[in-house]
Amino acid sequence: MARVSFADVKRVAIALGWVILFWVIGFGVTIGIAEFVPGWGGREWEVARNGVYEVIAFGAATLLIGRLLNKRSWSDMGWRRPVLVPGLRGVALGAFMAAFAIGLALVFGARLAFTGDWNVWAGVALPLMLGLVLSALAEELGFRGYPLRRLTDGLGVFSAMIVVGVPFALLHLGNPSVSVFSLANIFLAALWLSIAFFAGGMPLAWGAHFGWNAGLALLFDAPVSGYMFHLPLVEYTPGLHRWLDGGAFGPEGGIVATIALSAGTLFLLTRKGAFTPAAAPAPVQVAA
Repeated sequence: MARVSFADVKRVAIALGWVILFWVIGFGVTIGIAEFVPGWGGREWEVARNGVYEVIAFGAATLLIGRLLNKRSWSDMGWRRPVLVPGLRGVALGAFMAAFAIGLALVFGARLAFTGDWNVWAGVALPLMLGLVLSALAEELGFRGYPLRRLTDGLGVFSAMIVVGVPFALLHLGNPSVSVFSLANIFLAALWLSIAFFAGGMPLAWGAHFGWNAGLALLFDAPVSGYMFHLPLVEYTPGLHRWLDGGAFGPEGGIVATIALSAGTLFLLTRKGAFTPAAAPAPVQVAA
């Protein structure tokens, strides 16, 4: 039977304490900005506006807790060079997985129609694209980056992935049309993104997160975590069986996302150097 020492308990408690403080600052600043800064840009800029607030908040938490108080390097928190290439690879991976999920949904009865409404597409799609880029960055700063690295030092890789994955999923409890199945898929997405973080740092995780959301919303106009954006040009309609294609929640609420996310996770795990020394957490040594 494994023996748990006081040093082990202390290390875990300290790691959890720092991450909880990080989250309190990040979410607190986000709420504060949204409360006191006047809204700007109108409804079409809502996703981008919220993304700006969240990036500022979790960027500040990363700087304060990660860099200044915990003395973590940017590299240790996942920001390693090169940035562009792994970021673009992540976008491609996420978009391909989204297309795969939509393809499965179409096989199971969903429908996709083309409206040909090009003249207003850019005015709707460009603000949304910026918003999805920012929201993906904010969520990666908030749940991968510093939190995942700090928890890994205290709990180990797998336990840390679970600890950041559970609140990541629970934050979607208030989303429209949410279900237990959809929360399970979002938790699976958190595991996939955590593996992307260890495989290629923040650029790969950020790119994959954006690619998945953008693939669903911009390419197919499918709901993303329960939210519809009603882009012109393409119109997605789910089929009759919610457990298959997710229904009004979007593919993330059905088995099509389970299959796509599982395939994406397996793909990352089987890549050469998936957990390279530079990406994997360094072992923590505790004095006896």
